[in-house]
Amino acid sequence: MSESEGLQGGAGEWGSLRRVAEFKRRLKAGEAMFGGWLSLTDPVAAELMARCGFDFLFIDTEHGAWDLIALQTALMGFNGSPTVPIIRVAWNDHVRIKQALDLGVEGIMAPMVRTVEECKALVRACRYPPVGARGFGPRRASNYYRDLDAYVAAANDAIFVMPQIEDIATLDVIDEFLAVPGIDAVALGPNDLSGTTGHFRQHAHPANAGAVDKVLAHAKAAGIPACLGVNSKAAELPGWLAKGVKLLLVTADLELLAAGSAEALRNGRKAIA
Repeated sequence: MSESEGLQGGAGEWGSLRRVAEFKRRLKAGEAMFGGWLSLTDPVAAELMARCGFDFLFIDTEHGAWDLIALQTALMGFNGSPTVPIIRVAWNDHVRIKQALDLGVEGIMAPMVRTVEECKALVRACRYPPVGARGFGPRRASNYYRDLDAYVAAANDAIFVMPQIEDIATLDVIDEFLAVPGIDAVALGPNDLSGTTGHFRQHAHPANAGAVDKVLAHAKAAGIPACLGVNSKAAELPGWLAKGVKLLLVTADLELLAAGSAEALRNGRKAIA
């Protein structure tokens, strides 16, 4: 296959949105998918992590120093890799979502999706008419229009959509929320969620732990894969998996850099003590 036949700036096996379509197929089949966080805007970080074997990576533009140029360059680091780039947009805003998708992002995670209507708006922003209202102009996403028809034919079904529940009020409508057509998974945001219970970052508090468990239980009953939205330790993974958490976050670029640097320094000092 020539380069002009692929998508996302990278041809071959993972072109034409096949990468994310396969990701969604495996997720729907009940497989556990492993991922991490990408916060550093240097494309080397994206390229390095995309070649580690993760099923997906969250590009965190909500809290990171990302602009569109940095995002576009980082996405090039995923070329030729089976790792699916999923962006956490800064807000559930159709303009931000459109721009990310047109650059070639294959999945959208939207923060602070509070209501059923906001969840429906997220899905509409990720889908072309007649089922959605996504603006048209998938330049890089369609291999600079060389694969336009193939991209448009696949995009509505292939793009991964995941709202993030971060408000206790959402639990009052959780079943209706999870029943919104077009969402592929649901994420939690334990820190911001705890801010709406009156027990900020007290994750063991019954109000917070109970809210997390309720979302997970209802998502599992509805057949919707879940993501905690935060990293988990290896020993915790079996327990979360049993509760329906299928998108497992295990690390982050910043975490690896900070922890690895500290450990190297500590070991060096210890060696000459």
